[in-house]
Amino acid sequence: MKMIIKFICLVTFAIALVACDKTTDEKATESGTPTKINIATTEISAAILQPSLDWLKQHGIDAQLVIMSGNVNVIRAVNDGSADAALGVHIKFMDSFNAQNHGNLAMVQPYAFTTGIGLYSDKYTALDQIPDGAKIAIMNDAMNMDRGLRMLNEVGLIKLNSDHQGQFSLIDIKANPKHIILVDMNQTQTVRALDDLDAAIVFFTHMKNAGKDFQHYIIRDNDAKDFPMGIVVQQQNAQQPWAKLLAEALLQQPVRDNIAQKFGGVFEYYQ
Repeated sequence: MKMIIKFICLVTFAIALVACDKTTDEKATESGTPTKINIATTEISAAILQPSLDWLKQHGIDAQLVIMSGNVNVIRAVNDGSADAALGVHIKFMDSFNAQNHGNLAMVQPYAFTTGIGLYSDKYTALDQIPDGAKIAIMNDAMNMDRGLRMLNEVGLIKLNSDHQGQFSLIDIKANPKHIILVDMNQTQTVRALDDLDAAIVFFTHMKNAGKDFQHYIIRDNDAKDFPMGIVVQQQNAQQPWAKLLAEALLQQPVRDNIAQKFGGVFEYYQ
């Protein structure tokens, strides 16, 4: 009997030693918070996240920023598992990606901020100056094409089919009194099109990144609040503590100050 008791005590002690000897990574995995995570970003979103890295480290997360070209690549990396999280797209762009690619993505609450789009021109400064037959660049992804068309519709530059349900595309233009030619292209190319075309619909972020005055738009959208930006993860991770910490990191004062200093109004915070 004494031998059995001694054996049990030895086993218990050995288990205790193993538990005490677990690495930080193992403990972090058990708690649902990995010590190292990869965040896919564009150059712009990397600049946003940089001031949050110390705060994240204090909360047990060693975030590694992986800079990619294009917002689609950023969220595709999360969807296929090559990155843990991403920053760089608004929620409706993400939803459109999910619908078209059988995606498994979610945006973590709280949402951080939003940014707008505008109609810009290097040739004209007012809507009534846009000539007959003008060529205007518009984003070719379904979500942002819809957003751009709605903006042009609001000011009467085109008229969309009011009977249409869902997202608008170029075939839903019912009237085009100025015979505008809309040239669809990748959203990152629209700012470059200003050199060749009469005007372009461009994100504030791309204007800023190109060194242009994003506030010098002819018109801008009125629904930016409907397009929040934040941390994107796979749906099963949206409630994980580490994902929540990433979202909270975007709300910290160093990040807010950095956005105000570097981007000066390009992004507007939700709270």
